[in-house]
Amino acid sequence: MDSRRDFLRYAMFGVALVAAPGSAFAAGALHPAFLFHPLGPGADLGLGWRLERVFPPFEGAITLNLVNADGRLARVDVCLREGAALLDGGSTLVAALLDGGSTLVAAKGPAHTALLDFIVMDGGDGTAPMDESLGRVVRRLAAIAADNEGTEMDRLAQLAPHAARVWSHPESMAAASARLSPGAPAA
Repeated sequence: MDSRRDFLRYAMFGVALVAAPGSAFAAGALHPAFLFHPLGPGADLGLGWRLERVFPPFEGAITLNLVNADGRLARVDVCLREGAALLDGGSTLVAALLDGGSTLVAAKGPAHTALLDFIVMDGGDGTAPMDESLGRVVRRLAAIAADNEGTEMDRLAQLAPHAARVWSHPESMAAASARLSPGAPAA
């Protein structure tokens, strides 16, 4: 651990997982596509992009595959926003003030909601410029998710902040940009 702040982040991550032992995505549970309702696979997102697929949670994130009309592919991982913890199976939101201030830690991806960060898994560290059309489409998806995220918060119980995912699954996260499907071998 680098600091007490890091310890608290990862401890909160563990509390969120332990507090929700009944998996919201167990057999027979509904798919997390509710976040993006009314969109579904194949939906036109504008600017040449469409939503190809929504994967159930894996290693703390919901993965979205986006495809552009020109053939470009993008993987977007939807994670729990840093500093947000879902307790009681998701029925209670606890904003852990890990940044020493009165707000959640700053969002990490190009788009976010009150509970979620949208991370483009392109192998970068978040400092390089992103294609403007992709950024606008990801912000549109975040706006749709913001309208839906409070309706069934228990379904978000398997999500984790991106930093916790990198810490817990370093090899998987390092290879994530080389594959569109979570858990699949690198292409």
